[in-house]
This record gives sequence, structure tokens and C-alpha cells, in this order.
Amino acid sequence: MADYGLISKNDNGDVQIDSMYQNFIMQDSGSVYPNPTQGMTSIPITSSAAPPLVAIKPSSDYFVSILGYGLSDNLYNSVKIAAGDHPPEDFSSFSTSISYLVGRTVSSAPSESYGMIVYNPDGKICFHSAYKYLKILSVHSFTLSTPNPATGTFPYVDINHPNIYNPYYILTPNWSGLATAGYEVPPPTPIFHIQAVSVGFKKLDSEYVRIRSFVFGSFANAGHPLSTSYWSGSFTLLTCNI
Repeated sequence: MADYGLISKNDNGDVQIDSMYQNFIMQDSGSVYPNPTQGMTSIPITSSAAPPLVAIKPSSDYFVSILGYGLSDNLYNSVKIAAGDHPPEDFSSFSTSISYLVGRTVSSAPSESYGMIVYNPDGKICFHSAYKYLKILSVHSFTLSTPNPATGTFPYVDINHPNIYNPYYILTPNWSGLATAGYEVPPPTPIFHIQAVSVGFKKLDSEYVRIRSFVFGSFANAGHPLSTSYWSGSFTLLTCNI
């Protein structure tokens, strides 16, 4: 936080605007039906060198996660999402859509000739009253146990956000990996059944969301079995809106 200049705080004492940090404007929004046959769905977003911050309002029918972002000529131009549920081999249909918001920092002012503008010492825009901004409503930190597709074990955590209804969510870190679910062909020349696993969330009701590891694809692989790698277990969930 800056030692001088404009500072705006909410009722909880949290800083909303100051003259140091850039806020994320709402740049893109929309809805999409995840593709059940490809394992990954690509959502086009406005091309920019500024990394996007993507928030998702999930369905109650399946889990969804962010796998990563598309980059072309050093410009971020898409977000990659995965969707799935248990039983993990049922990718037949996603009959409901999810909604998303794309937030970014900006370096130039909009065309409006009036309004309040706050710059930081580097001349970058921290706030402009003509933009819509992502608002963080609550922060939830938790741990999640390691999944084990071989035994059908997919641990979960349910998060309650009282009086925050149907928000968008940001889950960090974005985790995905590969795990062995069993044999396609048994030894002595084994072919293993490999599943693609991610950690995502789905809506339980207007004030509850479930975070869980889930399967979003599978394939056969000869050789040594694979395992879920680099599992951290520590996650943070943000609820947000505009």
C-alpha cells in the first residue's frame, strides 16, 4: 500500500483502491458448454500481453477447472478449461453451461472524458471509474488429500460462503496431472489405464461450492505406471463478482 495518495477501504478495513496496485478490470465475459469428447475446451479471449485472471461460475452438474492459457506472439488469447465428474469415464454430455469473467490490468484510459483516475508512481492506471472491476468477496484456504484413481478415491472439501450468492470463483493453484487407474492389459507385458486428473469445483447451492479432484480424460500407456505428481494439497478459493 502506498505511503501517500488516495486510499479507499471497505467496511472490513480491506483496501479496495490505492495509488500503488493495479486493479483488474472486467475485460471479457460469456458462457460456454464444455466439450465432453476432447477433454479440454478452449475459450477465446481478447489478445493482450497482460496475463488474464479468469473467474468461473460453475454448473451443479459437473466439476470444472482451468488448465492453462493459450499464447500466440507473446499475447494471451485463450483460456483452457477441463470438465468432468464421477464416474470418471462418463464424458457423454454436459447439458448445462458455465459462465466466466476475464480480468486484466490496463495501461490506457477509456474514451470517456470524465471520471476519477488513480495512477501509481510508474504512471500505470490503478483505478478508472469508467471501468467495471472484479471484486473479491471472500477468501478461503484449505488442504485437499491426494486423489487415487486406482481405488476411485477423489477427496473433496465443501466451502460455505454465507450471504454471498452464486458468485464467480478463482481457485489457485491450477493443478492437473496423470494417474494410473489400473491395467488395460495385465503383466508380463502391461498396458496401463491412465487418467488425466485435475482439481476443480462445482456448485452445490447458492452459498456452497465443492472442490474436488476429478477425471477429465483417459488413455492407454505401455511401460511403467504413472502417478499423480507434484501434488501440493494446499489451495485457496476466492469468491468474486463485478
